[in-house]
Amino acid sequence: MCGGSAVATALLIGARDIGQPIVGPVTAGRLAALGITRISLLGDQAGFGVVLEGWAFDPAHIDEAVRTVFPDHRNDVRVFGEIEQIAVSRAALEGSR
Repeated sequence: MCGGSAVATALLIGARDIGQPIVGPVTAGRLAALGITRISLLGDQAGFGVVLEGWAFDPAHIDEAVRTVFPDHRNDVRVFGEIEQIAVSRAALEGSR
């Protein structure tokens, strides 16, 4: 987590051939226990992306999150960890005129 005060974010990417991510009620409960408060599912023809976010989420526990979402294929999932968060707003643009 960057800066210690931002919400932690991770992206899990799995190819279509490993199957869909599991995101039912049991999975949601397990992820919530890890401090994850938001799950977003993304996808295209090549595969699935699962975005995990949470103020109390410690990225050191990402392996457990991967096992929860892709239990049979955790070694086939790519994990992107957050490098930096940058806030943007129109007010900043308007203030620079």
